[in-house]
Amino acid sequence: MLNQRIRLYRRFKEISLELSKLGIYNIYEYFKALFGLEVDDRVKPQRIRETLEKLGPSFIKLGQVLSIRPDIIPQSIIRELIKLQDNVDPVPFDVIKDIIEQEYKRPIEDIFLEIDPIPVGSASISQVYRGRLKSGEEVAIKVKRPNLEELINTDAELFLNIVSFLEKHSKTVKELQIKSVIHQYRQTTLREADFEIEANNISTFRKNFKGFNNKFYIPTYFPQYSTKNVLVLEYIDGFKIGSKEDIDKYNLNGKLLAEIITDTYYKMVFNDGFYHADPHPGNFIIKKDGTVCLIDFGMVGTMSKDRKKLLYEHIFAVVNKNSELALNFYEGMGMITEKTDLEKLETYVDFFIDKYHNKTLSNINLKDMVLEIIDLVRDCNLKLPTSLAYLGKASIGLDGVIRVLDSSFNPTQRLTNFLTKNLSDRLQELFEDAANTMSFYYHLPMKLDRLIKLLDIERLTLRIVFKDLEELQQFYQKQLIRLILTILSVGMLISSALFYTAKKEQLGDIFLISSLILISSLFYRLIRKL
Repeated sequence: MLNQRIRLYRRFKEISLELSKLGIYNIYEYFKALFGLEVDDRVKPQRIRETLEKLGPSFIKLGQVLSIRPDIIPQSIIRELIKLQDNVDPVPFDVIKDIIEQEYKRPIEDIFLEIDPIPVGSASISQVYRGRLKSGEEVAIKVKRPNLEELINTDAELFLNIVSFLEKHSKTVKELQIKSVIHQYRQTTLREADFEIEANNISTFRKNFKGFNNKFYIPTYFPQYSTKNVLVLEYIDGFKIGSKEDIDKYNLNGKLLAEIITDTYYKMVFNDGFYHADPHPGNFIIKKDGTVCLIDFGMVGTMSKDRKKLLYEHIFAVVNKNSELALNFYEGMGMITEKTDLEKLETYVDFFIDKYHNKTLSNINLKDMVLEIIDLVRDCNLKLPTSLAYLGKASIGLDGVIRVLDSSFNPTQRLTNFLTKNLSDRLQELFEDAANTMSFYYHLPMKLDRLIKLLDIERLTLRIVFKDLEELQQFYQKQLIRLILTILSVGMLISSALFYTAKKEQLGDIFLISSLILISSLFYRLIRKL
């Protein structure tokens, strides 16, 4: 306990000293500026970002986590936090060599034929070296920084202490629930620092992109030489996206590269539901033949099937000016809380749809749209789910990469290729929805039976008395049959229209006749009851 307090005090002293060099003499005031609680003309958003970079790895990671929290961070600061890059001073190679030998439990020469002691990259989590295995393969050796977990946990405790102090003196800070952000920072950073997880991410990406595009490449890794703290990957010889001059130097087509990167990201999000969440220029390597290679897979985002469907519906709602369907998106994503201003949200959604519904995708700027949604989240007191936050961060980062390659290219115009569902996908969704609905109503009587038994066991008294559970079950079974007939008839009617559209008239006739038979049966049952 005493050692922990001493570590916190030393770290607090280090941070305060670094802040004083930048002309900021109170760490609490700095955190107020970071969260937009007090506006100090001296502390500009750019200066806030530069201070985080000066303060080192933990603060850079904290800034990256905050960049996906528009519900508590002003947009002016988020625009700067998104620019945070993991460029920090390297640890001496002697220290790195000791870490490698501790992991392998043998001399470094037994594994590697050679290693360049000058790192090709030095980030907040790790350092990367170019080397060669005994077998001759050229590799990139990614080594975790020493004592990283201890530093992350110490800084997390320090951040929590600072937030606790601010909460005592500010009701606004308490309402923001900033401590949850600190816990998210700790969890996210520790997860990113686990190279076994990153290795699994690489395997998933390689599987997803097998046979996708021969001009896009995911490097392989060497599991026999990789551990939780050391990751050995295939070395990619090329250059990172830095400026248009680099592209021109090798006589490459910037627009084509932009199309490749855009298509791969839309595939990740809309097809796979598993995407790289940190697409800044330093995470792309371009080979001299124009092949695009993606690197650094510690930060990934996921999109469940249900949430992908909500994204489709939101885009459909904007195009077709359907405010009610658009509002369903925010509810379905779990963004509405007790603090949400619903009237303001409806006004914002109506304005958003009016602005975009007449535009074609090629005329929509994805980055501007995302930033407008960020404003909406903050102004209406919405809760932003992590999956959607990472998607927003990735969208803005993607836009930055594209602008370097071709400033006139609009990535949104490629979105159509990934939003157009084929006939079989539509039918599958239709029947899955019908099956889920039927399953719910089929199991409802049994669920009611279990609920009543549970209430009886717990000796709870209800004012509602079910005189005849069997009669209730029969009632629901009859309703279930009617519901099944309704869903199937509507499903077949829609399917027939889709088949006619696809020029498959024979199948369209079959589905149309079947739907008419089902509708007739349904009407007969209703009339007989009357």
